[in-house]
Amino acid sequence: MTLQLPRWAPALYESLHRAPELGFQEHRTAGLLADVLSREGFAVTRGIGGTGLVAVLDRGPGPVVAVRAELDALPLQERTGADFASGTDGVMHACGHDLHLTALAAASAQLVAGPDLPNGRIVLILQPAEELGSGAVRMSEDGLTEAVPRPDILLGQHVSAMAPAGVLVSTPGPALAAADTLTVTARAPGGHTGSPDSGADPVLFAAGLTQRLHTVVGRDVAPFEQAVVSVPGIVAPSTAGLRAPRAVLTVNIRTFEERVREAVIRRVGDLVRAESAAAGLSFGGDVRLTHDTHVPRVENSPEVRDRLAALHERRLSVRHLTVPPALASDDISVLARSFGCPSVYWFVGSGEPGGGLGAVRPACHTDTYLPHPATLSVATAALREAMAAALAGALTGPRDERTRPGPLDGATGPKCPVGNNTPPETRT
Repeated sequence: MTLQLPRWAPALYESLHRAPELGFQEHRTAGLLADVLSREGFAVTRGIGGTGLVAVLDRGPGPVVAVRAELDALPLQERTGADFASGTDGVMHACGHDLHLTALAAASAQLVAGPDLPNGRIVLILQPAEELGSGAVRMSEDGLTEAVPRPDILLGQHVSAMAPAGVLVSTPGPALAAADTLTVTARAPGGHTGSPDSGADPVLFAAGLTQRLHTVVGRDVAPFEQAVVSVPGIVAPSTAGLRAPRAVLTVNIRTFEERVREAVIRRVGDLVRAESAAAGLSFGGDVRLTHDTHVPRVENSPEVRDRLAALHERRLSVRHLTVPPALASDDISVLARSFGCPSVYWFVGSGEPGGGLGAVRPACHTDTYLPHPATLSVATAALREAMAAALAGALTGPRDERTRPGPLDGATGPKCPVGNNTPPETRT
């Protein structure tokens, strides 16, 4: 089966890579994809969830196949040295979303141009702000499920540097972890740095809390459980002579099991209260804790995933391997729950061809990450074959045998105070 690309695909990929946009700011990106998909015969609706868009091709009664790709980039300064490197200061496609978008457009164009396209409907979902963990929720709240036909299956793919180009990997069952993002905000009157005894110091509070939070998994989670607690950012603007009057910490939590998730969140709250008291700050007054987002874990239908892996190996000159779950996250899970349909999510190797599985550098979410040039054609072919098989009913089986996840429960966190494996990494 061909791995060739439409002639316009490489130029689209490079154009997207040169002009990355952050979450909910992806106006140019959405416009480019809207133009391409409209040209290929899709009916495009823009502005769902802000910058999100959907494109639908209706070929009459038959299966409804949805595919999701992400519009946003990351706040990193690119250092790849590529001829088509980002021209936007401090923003780059360090997670391959530009490649995902191009593969979606190219696969759709090839499918539509083919002589044997089955009846049914193709629903393309181009989602903003995946990196923020809130783009899928925003689209769902803005009427996505009413704007498109209800899918029988939802497809998603992502690049990974932990597999070589020409290899696909996926996980039956739970594939990616749930993610929760919390924010801790500490305020104080400020004060002169020459008088450290004159009041509470939010920066000192933030430093102590950061150290304690990184002990949660080692001391408060059983050794056989899986969890990650990280402080990805601390912001405390000040000058040399001023004790910062405000410090803001972002806390990120990754878990698979709900009971572990609840225990970790509860422990984080306990530590915030304890460190507040130790720093001379009042919890609920000087210090506030908010639960900003919750992304459910990604669940692959085992039967669908196994059918897809066999299809890829049969139809393409690539291997599709089984890997353990990853403690990364993706809010495609929100869409699957919103639609109430089975889903399958796989990774496309983007490392040097011929290598093995495992951690390599540069990895996703680093300033030198750039997929191998062969990745785009493999991703396009893998998605095209998955879409064609889903339209033909070869992935989901008879309708009455399909299992559907539960409704969208807790897709966003409340706005109130509050294992050892080597799978592929993702972006969130």
